[in-house]
Amino acid sequence: MIKKFIFTILLLTLVMPCYALTNHKQTEKNQGIFLNYNDLVQLSQTVKPEGELLEKFDKQLNTLLIVQPNESSQLLYSPSLHEFFRVASWNIERGFNVDRINEIIKYSKDITTSDDLKEQLTVFSEASIIVLNEVDLGIPRTNYENIAKKIADVFKMGYVFGTEFIELDPYQLGVKKFTDQERIFLEPQALEQLDNIKKDKYHGLHGTAILSKYPILNAKIIRLPDCYNWYLEESNKLSAIELIRRGTAKTIFSEKILSELRHGGRMAIVADLMLPNNQKITVVATHLENRCLPKCRLEQFQFLLNRLRNIKNPLILAGDLNTTGTDVSPTSVKKEVLKKVKDPEFIAKQAILSLTPVTFVQNVVLGTVNKVRQFKDPTIRHIPIVFPNKEREIFDLIKEFRFNDGNAFDIRSTSERSSNVGHGLFSNSNERELKGFKATFELERHFGIAKYKLDWIFVKPSNLKNPNDKNSSYTYAPHFGRTLNLINRSFGKISDHDPIIVDIPVSEPKN
Repeated sequence: MIKKFIFTILLLTLVMPCYALTNHKQTEKNQGIFLNYNDLVQLSQTVKPEGELLEKFDKQLNTLLIVQPNESSQLLYSPSLHEFFRVASWNIERGFNVDRINEIIKYSKDITTSDDLKEQLTVFSEASIIVLNEVDLGIPRTNYENIAKKIADVFKMGYVFGTEFIELDPYQLGVKKFTDQERIFLEPQALEQLDNIKKDKYHGLHGTAILSKYPILNAKIIRLPDCYNWYLEESNKLSAIELIRRGTAKTIFSEKILSELRHGGRMAIVADLMLPNNQKITVVATHLENRCLPKCRLEQFQFLLNRLRNIKNPLILAGDLNTTGTDVSPTSVKKEVLKKVKDPEFIAKQAILSLTPVTFVQNVVLGTVNKVRQFKDPTIRHIPIVFPNKEREIFDLIKEFRFNDGNAFDIRSTSERSSNVGHGLFSNSNERELKGFKATFELERHFGIAKYKLDWIFVKPSNLKNPNDKNSSYTYAPHFGRTLNLINRSFGKISDHDPIIVDIPVSEPKN
């Protein structure tokens, strides 16, 4: 009788939604939501919340919504890897096109789908774990939906959702209205949404999620150091330079990039999952700041890694690291000048140029060569002053980092465990091409399309002391990292990022 009772309790624990902070009372009705519409309006009008509002705000930022998968899933199998699981990572751009994401499984079985596309659709639909960045919950721009839940339900997965930011744009809240002149530039769908705010459905949560076919044992949030004050900076009017950077008036007043007035900050979710072979693994999902220089992204990443040192399980770290090599925060002439003045390498370079017969044209050539060097490859060597690459330090940190059990992240590159012709640092876990990595993000510029590798998966295997030791074990090591660009472009663009995947065997694979 006692055994039966204990079994029932354990079963309910796995099936029912649970939450990271047990001291915060949860009900099915609020499902981890602590702020109502009036709270959000109040938050939108204050730089620093206080009292009861602060208490609710802190609860929202530090409570995870955890929902277990409804059914257990087995490991995948292939002749080369034997039993394995697959991890995908995708910045889904708020979830604007969530319905297209949820058609991936359907189209993977459609006989009219091309073979190349069908293969990518199948590979993604078989993912055991999916890390999602830029996930909305209760925001007008994505029809107030819980995007993580909507995807998890279709893929038959459980999920963990954590709040990065609470979106407080006064136009989305409905407390400000566009002028008649401004309304001309609004997209019709955005105009309809902004004219019909649903206060009871508005939660304003934007964050990161981990979807899993395996039981979620526990999860926690690690909030990262702030590199950009979203509330203060977005409260200011855009400068002329920023208007040029963002493009036309139609784009500026699009629902997709109304001012990102928000409270909160970057964070990571750390979740322990139980595989069918009873091995515990840890999945870390993060999203580093884009509106800062590489130095602050490095500080965020270092802060995160230092809090993962004690983890003994195999570990997968995935997400959008925003490795652009630059700062994309709203700018002005004054800010650009101050940015240069505070950069010692820029000052040193100007001093050297003033003492050497390097012409303006030669300086431009050096800059162009450096752009080519870094094209799709933020891991390229940093050569101070002449060919700087400030983003390289993140990858040096990955290479040098050791967990307290002595194990390291896998940076290996072997042709039989990589998925493409390009080989080099991290090619087993992240797809390379002949030049650099396969891009995960493209941006239209006046000179053409800029391509970047922003999204990454890093893996700590079960036994790897030297991160580049090709003779060490490949159990729980990354294999066949890929960027699935066809999925993102064959139905109209689903997101501004392409999804990536990696396969991880649970025993020693074939050579």
